[in-house]
Amino acid sequence: MKAITLKVLRKVMMKKGYSSYFASRVPQMLIKDLLQNENVSFKQKKWAYKKGFLSSRAYTYRINESNYKHHMPDFDYYKLSPIDGRYSAWIDDKLTMKYMLRPFDEYLPEYYFQLTEGGILRLMDCPCDISSDLSGILELLRREGHLTLKALAGSLGEGFYKLSYKNNIYCINTKTSDLKDVEALLLNLKGYLITEYILSHDSIRRIYDVTPNTLRVQLIRNENKEPKITGSFIRFGTRESGVLETPLAGGIIAGVDLMNGKTFDANIIINQNLKSIKHHPDTNEDLEIVLPKWEDIKLKIAEISDYMPQLSYLGFDIIITNEGFRIIEINSLTAPTVLSYYYPLFADGYSKEYFTKKCQMRPTKFRRLLKTLNEQVS
Repeated sequence: MKAITLKVLRKVMMKKGYSSYFASRVPQMLIKDLLQNENVSFKQKKWAYKKGFLSSRAYTYRINESNYKHHMPDFDYYKLSPIDGRYSAWIDDKLTMKYMLRPFDEYLPEYYFQLTEGGILRLMDCPCDISSDLSGILELLRREGHLTLKALAGSLGEGFYKLSYKNNIYCINTKTSDLKDVEALLLNLKGYLITEYILSHDSIRRIYDVTPNTLRVQLIRNENKEPKITGSFIRFGTRESGVLETPLAGGIIAGVDLMNGKTFDANIIINQNLKSIKHHPDTNEDLEIVLPKWEDIKLKIAEISDYMPQLSYLGFDIIITNEGFRIIEINSLTAPTVLSYYYPLFADGYSKEYFTKKCQMRPTKFRRLLKTLNEQVS
């Protein structure tokens, strides 16, 4: 019965303008949001849905009557997918992204293997003396000490594993594991990449060294204008979040000043509420720092935008290292939560103009949102 209901809802959502992917996801999000989130009253949920938001986002990220017009509603935002049409596929798949950005290879992780239904494929950065089989992966793990396993397509840490080896001890994520468990994991995963595990810059690892602590930088290219960075934040892992850094898993978020790369307003989610913190709960390190390599990052991602002008909305996930930085992922439609908490999409004139034009291209689909935007102008 549940499967039939979701199938019917999917058809309804596609008629409303959602892509096949979000036509399936949005009803699930809405049902989960309605049935869970006990901290949110029915009145608050009703208000959020009327304005086009999931109540969990509105409640946690403090979207209310006084500021909601600065924020892109969830249900309109998901209708934008794929925001760059067929070109979004260039970055939605991590392996395709690697091939597309070969001229910028020094800024990408090394890709070693692909795990497929047909077996194990050697990728472009795999050492020549490593065999393309299970024993080869294990040999590379012993040599490197750490490897990353990640799904070809995914977000929010979905499908992420960290393999480690030291002194004859294997670990999956942070848990000590037998060799047979590591082998079983590798043999059962399909649609995965095995890549270099990247260690972050010393100044960032000092805050927390179990996770790489990923920087998100959002860049918009409005038609043929100069691309502009419109928002940024950084995530830090915690003991509670394990190898993940996402706030829902227990990670920490902090905004990044676009001018100087200084972090600000660090928060952690407790009982669905953002709690402002100054120091990391596990290491007591100050969470307000100036990120290294900030100017280099801004210049390079603008260069990448010039290289792929068909892509107008790019959410770069970056790990800053002692030597420079690595781009581990580029999101074609970033999650509308953390970034817009620090940098609301309609608060910045360049960003607002970009989304207004996107919506005007499909006025029937975005009728309600365009009405709100027009009211703001008048």
